[in-house]
Amino acid sequence: MLAIAACGPRLELALLSPGAAAPGLVALSGPTPRSELVMAGVDLLLRAAGLERAGLEGVVATRGPGSFTGVRVALATAQGLALALGIPAHGYSSLLAQAARTDVPECLAAQPARRGSVYVQPFARRESRIEALEDPRIVAVASLLESRLPVVAPVGLVLPPGTPMAPAPIGPAEALLHLLAREEHPDPGTLTPLYLEPPPAMQPTRRPPWPPSPKAS
Repeated sequence: MLAIAACGPRLELALLSPGAAAPGLVALSGPTPRSELVMAGVDLLLRAAGLERAGLEGVVATRGPGSFTGVRVALATAQGLALALGIPAHGYSSLLAQAARTDVPECLAAQPARRGSVYVQPFARRESRIEALEDPRIVAVASLLESRLPVVAPVGLVLPPGTPMAPAPIGPAEALLHLLAREEHPDPGTLTPLYLEPPPAMQPTRRPPWPPSPKAS
């Protein structure tokens, strides 16, 4: 099973191969576009496990919120592999994936947004399940200092010093594998993107009035 988490500051992949005690992991960051990195990372994991692409049995990906480019890359890759190989594909909220990284009873999951903001959602563990306590929303990153819940956030997301943090021993890609193994129900939209604000291409732009005002003579 392949997991793709691409909604945070870096691209993270995990591959659990048959008979393996632990998944293989890859984390990639830098200026290279994620669309160029993702399949290179997948092939690296497959080679390390002694598998071909045809040996994949399924794929799970984050569907947002987070990096708009990352959302598109994760979902397009999952859909492409599912169609090409005839394997099942699943999608989970990136905030749920963050919450699945920790074992604390309650936490506040965070994902990067724009303009000094973050997407957040509180979660609680109910026996073996993780349940959302509220809908996700956008807040100023500085407000995390006042959180009553410990925060779990992706590596590379800059938070204010003193932010209460939850221990998170695994990454979001490995957390996706755990969610699927526990038979947490994938999101209803499964491989549809989850945006809490419009992607940049869909946001309205300000245009000057037309025709231009006549110049004073």
